Amino acid sequence: MADSPPLQSSSPVSSASDRRRNFARRSDGSPRLTSGTSTPSGRPVSPPSPPPPSSPPAALPAGEARVIIALDYGTTFTGIAYLSITGRHKELDLDTLQKDTRVLQAWPTHESEKVPSEYSYSPSPKGCRQWGYDIDDNSRVLKWTKLELEETKNRTTELRTLAETLYGLRLLDLTPEAIIRNDIPRHLAKEPEDIVKEYLDQIAEQTFTDITTTLGRHVPERLPIDMVVTHPAKWSDRALNSTYRAVRAAFNPDIFPTIRNIQFVTEPEACAHYTLQVAQTNDNWSFRKNDCFIVVDAGGGTVDLASYKVLSVDHDKKQIKLAQVGVPIGDKCGATCIDRAFNDFLKERLGDEDYDKLTDADAEDHATGGHSIVKPKLRAVQSRFEPIKHGFDGKESKLGYPVQLPRGIGTIDNEEKGIMSGAIKVTTNDLRLMFKDSVERTLYLIAEAATQIEIVQKLKVKKIFLSGGFAKSQYLFDQVKQFGQTRRIDVERGGDCWIAVAKGAILKSLGVYTDKPLLVGSCPRHYGIKVRTQFASYKHQPGDAEVDVEGIQWATDQIRWFIQKGDALIPKKSIVATYDCHWSMKASDFPSPQNNRRTSSVPQPPAEIYRDVVFVASAQDEAPGRFAAINRALGDEVMTLRCDLTKVPRSQMGEFTNQTVGKFLKFWVKVEIHVLDKVTVKITSGGQTLTSQDVSL
Repeated sequence: MADSPPLQSSSPVSSASDRRRNFARRSDGSPRLTSGTSTPSGRPVSPPSPPPPSSPPAALPAGEARVIIALDYGTTFTGIAYLSITGRHKELDLDTLQKDTRVLQAWPTHESEKVPSEYSYSPSPKGCRQWGYDIDDNSRVLKWTKLELEETKNRTTELRTLAETLYGLRLLDLTPEAIIRNDIPRHLAKEPEDIVKEYLDQIAEQTFTDITTTLGRHVPERLPIDMVVTHPAKWSDRALNSTYRAVRAAFNPDIFPTIRNIQFVTEPEACAHYTLQVAQTNDNWSFRKNDCFIVVDAGGGTVDLASYKVLSVDHDKKQIKLAQVGVPIGDKCGATCIDRAFNDFLKERLGDEDYDKLTDADAEDHATGGHSIVKPKLRAVQSRFEPIKHGFDGKESKLGYPVQLPRGIGTIDNEEKGIMSGAIKVTTNDLRLMFKDSVERTLYLIAEAATQIEIVQKLKVKKIFLSGGFAKSQYLFDQVKQFGQTRRIDVERGGDCWIAVAKGAILKSLGVYTDKPLLVGSCPRHYGIKVRTQFASYKHQPGDAEVDVEGIQWATDQIRWFIQKGDALIPKKSIVATYDCHWSMKASDFPSPQNNRRTSSVPQPPAEIYRDVVFVASAQDEAPGRFAAINRALGDEVMTLRCDLTKVPRSQMGEFTNQTVGKFLKFWVKVEIHVLDKVTVKITSGGQTLTSQDVSL
């Protein structure tokens, strides 16, 4: 049989989203991975640590001595809680657990329960660490990066990001003086996952310092360390995978030699468990069997909800058994919506000229490359707005709230727009409008959860617990309380609003009156296929070049990786990578439709009708880009799947004419790679399976 050419993409030009990992939902609910992650050099990124077992146990032993670290990486702030499990915790007594759970508060330059999720690549003349609280006043700050882990499937947004990046590259100052000053905006070359990883590097170092100071310098070397990582309720598999890879790369064995397991838990679930346990401990609850309650975790980026029904209550032991009602729900309507509304307010009141001055629109690194970056002047104004936002309670203030503007902005008084003496006035009505979108979407989520309980489950919602950093807002609390009164539902603020998620994650990890979250596995190998890609002289070897009948120059014998070593294997949930491609052949070589009917008397089609898909699995830490670099001695594996083109549905066939050679046919197929407890490779066309094979992880 003749050798078939490598697969080629259905489109020779890749979109912006092709350059980064893209998890999405399939119609059956399983994740779909449409492209691989790579560094700016094009090489896949792998965590530095060896992966844990790909088939983890269902639960952790309760009585084992170990340290549990809970990471609550938030859009605006990040929190760390940890607990050293010893023999005294065998009974998992709530009072003891709560007293022994430590919240990291010793951050650079600040004592606080949380640290800002902010990072800067700018040079610091003051010698600041450039993350969290310790960022120089004149630095360009990357913030809200967590939200960028979610893919934006909006072509307009992708094109805008690409245009910004190209514009930023055009304005780059690459002179020796700029390089010496370290004043090159490195964020332009980084994916959100890279920035999250570098931020979490600092969090990991600070966690190590706190644990060794508090528990002893040998603890990270002698006690097993497990992690539980929280995430929003409505969080894609792509975002979960990026979070997992960043966490594993930051909290690696070089820092924590005994680190082993990672669990995921949604933020509202973690928040719910801590809020309820605190209420029990303080005798601040009066639930009966079949009572229901909703926990609203209102954070900086997202507002997440989880609903529960009481199965049984033991007042003497202060124990309550719960069942989750429905699934956690959420939306990106946290406090950052107010910050964005404030920015829009500034732009409308100041006008384009002054707003451009405020945002340093003419600065050399004007383009953000798709990242949320805050320049020094705007950062200063936002910091002056923060206490106004936090203190707003909805009550009328005739004087309003003045926000001082940087020098040179708002120099001309305009009473109608509230600009006087270099300050801009924010009125009570302005603040209501800034809060409007966030509050209304939060109330909508609560109404949705309450309706699910009362209409579908035919049960009564007794209480709403409002928790999270945004829950500190008196205005939000009053609006939710007013909503509750219309439904005859009590509304309370949960205990330790700001750190409830991290503390609750510890309880959830231990299975305190709840099921333990399953462990997340790590993909042991890279999985991909042999392809040909559009030739580029800067990255392909001249001998790989080949020109097809349409005159397109391709690089042959390349490998396209869809699933990376170290990707998250989420229990009971397949990773599905898909790749649309096509083959071409002379129309005269393809059997006519009447000869395509298979009977015992009809001979098999000729060899030219078959095409091969070469599947590749590599255990190497750095996945090879060329097929020639596959090394079976290192555990790499190659498998060939043969496809009969006569099985391709007519609806998936097309034709084109080459002026020199004549008419050609195209056959459109889809490569699917499914990863769970094994790897299944399928070749389909129009929903029909042409061939399929399984291999071990």
